Amino acid sequence: MTIAVRTVSSSATPIAPLGGAPDEGLNALQAIGTVVRFARNATIFNDGDDADYSYRLISGTVRLCKLMSDGRRQIAEFPVAGDFFGLEWLDTHAFTAEALTDVIAVRYLRSRLDRLGRERGDVQRSLMTRLSHDLWAAQNHLVMLGRQTARERVVSFILALAERAGATGGGTLDVPMSRQDIADYLGLTIETVCRTISDLKRQRLIDVPNRTEIVVRDIEKLRDIAEGDF
Repeated sequence: MTIAVRTVSSSATPIAPLGGAPDEGLNALQAIGTVVRFARNATIFNDGDDADYSYRLISGTVRLCKLMSDGRRQIAEFPVAGDFFGLEWLDTHAFTAEALTDVIAVRYLRSRLDRLGRERGDVQRSLMTRLSHDLWAAQNHLVMLGRQTARERVVSFILALAERAGATGGGTLDVPMSRQDIADYLGLTIETVCRTISDLKRQRLIDVPNRTEIVVRDIEKLRDIAEGDF
């Protein structure tokens, strides 16, 4: 079941321009989107729901996950502002999408999105680029789960946060996800995640001022760890 706090038409609430380099194909989407808001922990769509809508995040963070029959959970991705999610190859959603924080997003009706893609080659190319990036990210996640040690996975996760925040030289990173969320993304136990973060802190590679921030002190050594060279 989809739970929205409030839905506002795009004519009433301006949709923020897409960030990064100009992309006429993606900017054309703004005319067909509707701004929607979800409260923290709200379900945006469920695994197996009809994929009638796709979304682009304006603010907040989303958790894409799959629940196993025995209660275990695997998190596939944490879309953040500027990301698309719910762009499906098939007719149903492959994951459940939950608002990790309060979320504002632009919602696109799939039939209108498909029609715009047929009418405009630049829109189709832009969406295919996004889907290709999602495939690349999924492949990297698979390699991480299959080949990296627990320490390498946690460090790779911190480096990914830094890269997405543009903090390639280090700095303070926002961490809106819980330690359990991180564990379910990395395929680890929460105890292993907490212990590894504590070890990195003791080695003065990071600082942890609170539960929602990590300060990167030595990004080069973290990169060496992630690559198995430390």
